[in-house]
Formats: sequence, structure tokens, C-alpha cells
Amino acid sequence: MQNRFQHILVIILIISFASCKGLQKDTIIYKNDFEGGNLSGIIDGKIEDYNGSKVIGRYSQNGFLLKLDSLPKHNMVQISFDLYIHDTWDGNAAKPEGPDIWIMNIDGWSAIYSTFANGLCTNCSQAFPVLQPSHVNGGFVFFNNKPNSNAIKTDLPGACILKDTKGGTSMYKILYTFEHTQSTLDIGCYAQLEDPDPANKNCNESWSVDNMMVKTIEFR
Repeated sequence: MQNRFQHILVIILIISFASCKGLQKDTIIYKNDFEGGNLSGIIDGKIEDYNGSKVIGRYSQNGFLLKLDSLPKHNMVQISFDLYIHDTWDGNAAKPEGPDIWIMNIDGWSAIYSTFANGLCTNCSQAFPVLQPSHVNGGFVFFNNKPNSNAIKTDLPGACILKDTKGGTSMYKILYTFEHTQSTLDIGCYAQLEDPDPANKNCNESWSVDNMMVKTIEFR
């Protein structure tokens, strides 16, 4: 519930800024479909073919960091991209199968820290679209949603262990808007994955990103 209130607050802030300041200026500061192999500004970036397209990935435990600088004057930033969850993610499951957590850090703080489960996972649940766990007795408790909740596509082939299986990958549209005024911005995407077969974790559970765009929003 807290996370949903935070999103409502962001929407209210956007409306308030627009009402008080008048005109809104959006500036795209980063846009990449990775088809040209451009990894400028990305630390630990790598590109792979998936389902007829170039994506940044695949990653398992590790991930990448996008560093942007010389941002124009702005009040807010909006980040959008396609997130592919490949193969046997188990969401909120207990060890050794889970939990399987995907993370987006913004300037070092976790804007998204949520679990995902593919639809082929039986008796599974995931936290997403709730972006943050609850803090209970000093630990994390993830919200229980159905596998593939809020996924845009659920019938894509897997990338490795479920490569020839329809439904082995689910695709999510990530759209995150937040207050920001600094001239630099760091966006890190990572995962914390559990798997009973650690030697083959990279094949069993992985993720990738496509069509990434970052824009600043200035209310004038």
C-alpha cells in the first residue's frame, strides 16, 4: 500500500507542478534500442540477440550501470524500458528456488526491489507491480500477486533452458517517474536470484532490457 501511495503522490506532484508552473518541457537525454550495438555510458554492458532483436543482457546475478551527465535544468526524470524476465524465475518462493528479485537503483537507492515469477512456475507468486517489500520484524515481506502480473507479453520463448518453450519469457513495460534536479544521473539494473542448480543459474534464470529511454521534465 505504501508503494501505491508513493505513486499517487508522484502523479499529484506532476499535476501540481504543471498547474503552478504552466508549461512543461520534456527533453529526451537517452534513447537506445541497442540495435546498433551502442553501449556508450554503460558500465558492464553487453548485447545479445533475443527473439529477433538486440537487447542489453542477458544477465543473471550481475547487471549494468548507465551513467548520464550534463542533464538540462529539470524538476523530474522519467525512465522507461522493456524488461524481459527469462526462463524459470520463482518469484516469492523460499530458498533454494527463490526469492528471485529484480532491482533498479537510481543514484544508489533502490527504486524497484521486487520479485518476478514466470507463468510456467507452479504455485508461485510475485510482488510486482508492487515495487518495494514491506519491512516486518527487521526483514522483508513481499506482496503476493499472480505470476506475470502486469506483464505486457506472456507468450514469448525462453532464452536458455526454456528456449523452445512458449511462455518461457515475460515482458514488462517499466515506467518510473520521480523528482530529480541534479545534473548527473546513475541508473543501475541488477538481480538477486536463487536457484537449486547454481552451476547453471545463468541459463535457468536471466533477464534483459530493450528500448530504454530517459527524459527530463521541466515545469516552467
